[in-house]
Amino acid sequence: MTPAQIELARRRLWLGITNVGFWVLTSAVGVLWLVYGDTRDFEVNRLVLTFFAAVVAQSVFDFIGGVSLMPEPRPSMMTFLRSWSRGALVHTLVLTGVGLLSYASFRLTGGFCSSILLGTVGLAVGRRHLLRAVAGVSTREIQHAGGVILAARSTTSAFTGGIVGFGRRARSLLPASWLESLPKSELAAELSRRQWQMKNGLPGRALLLVLGWNLLGGFLGSLALKLADRAPAEALLGYVCWMTLWAFGGLLLLPALSRKAVFAADRAAADSGCDPRHWIERFPRLVGEDGSSTSAVQTIFYPIPSAALRLRQLEQPLSGFVPGNLARSNLYYSWATLTLLGRAVHCNVGCPALWVFPPCA
Repeated sequence: MTPAQIELARRRLWLGITNVGFWVLTSAVGVLWLVYGDTRDFEVNRLVLTFFAAVVAQSVFDFIGGVSLMPEPRPSMMTFLRSWSRGALVHTLVLTGVGLLSYASFRLTGGFCSSILLGTVGLAVGRRHLLRAVAGVSTREIQHAGGVILAARSTTSAFTGGIVGFGRRARSLLPASWLESLPKSELAAELSRRQWQMKNGLPGRALLLVLGWNLLGGFLGSLALKLADRAPAEALLGYVCWMTLWAFGGLLLLPALSRKAVFAADRAAADSGCDPRHWIERFPRLVGEDGSSTSAVQTIFYPIPSAALRLRQLEQPLSGFVPGNLARSNLYYSWATLTLLGRAVHCNVGCPALWVFPPCA
């Protein structure tokens, strides 16, 4: 990475820390108010106003991340506003739908586990369509090396695509620019990495583990805050605040578990006959981040390890259970729990395409 990229990555990291910290503190205050304050006058109309106030507050951070702290080539103000306004509108509509589903779940079952389950399944099935709706990025199927992959043309430089679908219907989604410009050996290495993940069921495994994590959070929150005994508007506010804190816990814990999937995919590519070293060295320049030299920062904020760490680990044997890409999968699936942290983290803030497909390796 160039010095300019390193400095920009550092500034985006601090923006993400500030953005996430804002929502964590706000949610903590909301939980304390719910436990110790007088919430009897908090009705549905105030809940709706609180929701739209949160959307406006997040828009301020999006503006900073999408205009002032975007990698080159930086979009013009009008280009950013056209792209961002579409993404923010669709994201708000999706969250509104999830909110109505959560409200119905509470009224029918006294809890929110049903809405978490249905919302997560809907997000998993509709991910490819949401990429187009949120970011205006369409995908097309192309034949490559005897198989079918998906190509997407996004103007966001950090867009890496991911894996769409599960089981035999899983497809690798790649940026069209990678297909056009990467050396064949490096493209083959990345496709080999993703093929190994699909063959071993890592996308489905990550989905199930993330779903279990969020269901556990919803269940514990309902017990701790006694949400079943509260009015629907109070309960929904408490649920949102609690799940934001729960998602923050995931931001701290899940990156350390996710890195093993990166190392394992690198090892699998090497074992298949591809040499992933040049690809590993190039990857940070494409996404604009390369971990951190500080081990604590690396552990907490970077589920994608630095290139140096990946190259060192490539020489080591790997064994044991590989949970999959939990950290950044949960950024997307946290939509089903009504948090804004998927938009707030440093890699995503101000970039609608990354709200649906956060950078992954």
